[in-house]
Amino acid sequence: MSATSLKSLARRVLRSLNRPEAAVLLESENLLVHTPGPGAVWPSGTRQAVAWYVVGPAGDVVDIELVTMNGSRSRTEAVLARGVPTHHTGATVTVPALAPGRYLVLVTSTTGALDAYSQPVTVTA
Repeated sequence: MSATSLKSLARRVLRSLNRPEAAVLLESENLLVHTPGPGAVWPSGTRQAVAWYVVGPAGDVVDIELVTMNGSRSRTEAVLARGVPTHHTGATVTVPALAPGRYLVLVTSTTGALDAYSQPVTVTA
């Protein structure tokens, strides 16, 4: 990727961070989950999009999980996808039958180098 392309990508990511619908970037400077956005409602059994931006090398694969938070600790409630190439920047997942409530989508690399959460998602029956 050229220096111009990297600068352009960085500008797009920074613009996304300033939009209300942008996801919260927690621990990584390399990954930003932008879908699902604020107010997302996912009925159980439906197919939903998860999408992210990657800044920097995209050599990892990621797993996609639905998690709940207890303070600063996350608990995996369901694995939605495993081994998705990071450079695909998205995947369509099926929402499992879970207790209705608020969850976060966690996109995390198998190496632990990339890690980011979505905005809260409401799962319904």
